[in-house]
This record gives sequence, C-alpha cells and structure tokens, in this order.
Amino acid sequence: MKTVMLLSALVVLLTAPAMAGENPDIQIYLEADPPNFIHEVHPEPSATFDVYVCLTCFGPDGGTRGTAFLLTRTFGGFKLSQTSTMGGLDFGDAETDPGWTLAAGADCVYPDAADVVVVGVLQYLYTGPAGTLDILPHGLVEPGTGREVLDCNFDSDFYCIRAHLGVSAPPNAGEGCECPSNPVNETTWGRLKAMYR
Repeated sequence: MKTVMLLSALVVLLTAPAMAGENPDIQIYLEADPPNFIHEVHPEPSATFDVYVCLTCFGPDGGTRGTAFLLTRTFGGFKLSQTSTMGGLDFGDAETDPGWTLAAGADCVYPDAADVVVVGVLQYLYTGPAGTLDILPHGLVEPGTGREVLDCNFDSDFYCIRAHLGVSAPPNAGEGCECPSNPVNETTWGRLKAMYR
C-alpha cells in the first residue's frame, strides 16, 4: 500500500503544478564532495569519479519525499552507475530524456546538519576531453515545469538549480539561488530537529 501511495505521489509530482510546500527556497546541485559545495573535479584520463546530486535550503520543518531531473553531459566519458540514496523507488536514466525520478521509502528524508540531502550518486569513467555535467528539468512534463521537490506532506515546490559540475573545466553557472536563513518554528518538529543539528 505504501508503494502505491508513493507511486501516486510521484505521478502528481511530475504532472501537477507546484503547490506551496514547506521548502519554498529548495535548491538542487551537483557536488563532488558533499557537503563542501565543490562543483569541479579534475580526474586523470581512465579514472572514475562520483557525482552527488544534492538538495539544500530546506524550510524550517522541511524534508523530502522525492524529486526528478535530467542531466546533460559534455565531457568525454561514460556513466557507469546511478544509485538512489533515498531508500525508495527510482526509475529512469539520469542522462536519457525524460530523466531520473527518485522517491523516499516509507519515511520522509530530512537534511543533515549542513542542511543537505544527497538524493543520488552517479559514477563516471573520464576519458576526456573536459566539459560539464548540467542539471535540466525532468522531461516528462509540460515545458517550464519538471523542477519539483515533493515535501513530507506530499506538497511540492519548484527547485532552483544552484550549481552544475565542471569536469577538468569550470562548471556552468547556476541560477543565482539565494538561501535565506530559516528560523526554527518553536512549536513544531523543526525545534526538536534543530537541537540535533
């Protein structure tokens, strides 16, 4: 039953316009060493490296149940694997339209002390030449959407693309996302979670 509920939520995530959720400033980015915000790697030819897909800038009581995106690669190499870290269903290929959809298991996934959730890990073999790995909206929706993050209450917010990844080259610029400081709501779970951050 939980699987059916999660699948239904993901269908809504991919087809409905964003409803105001708990994460209005949510951001997605590619990272080489979470949570250090390193957006450039310099592997030797024939070396493998990992790319982490991360969410940050959660609301005071925010967490996530899933998201979807597409990646486009300009550097020379091969994607060896993609692994969801959300604990639930994942389907699609991150580099093949429409993209990769990831869902949490039965429980919502909350950010760590650095306000980061790693939702997926991809491993690449670098052959050269240098280039970038960029995030695009998921392609299974109307133009202008496909950028949703589902929160713990099954509401969604559009994500802002904070940063792409450069591979032996500077990364392409993100969208200039701002992450305001989030005060803790004193009467909710956010207060309890903040005590352990």
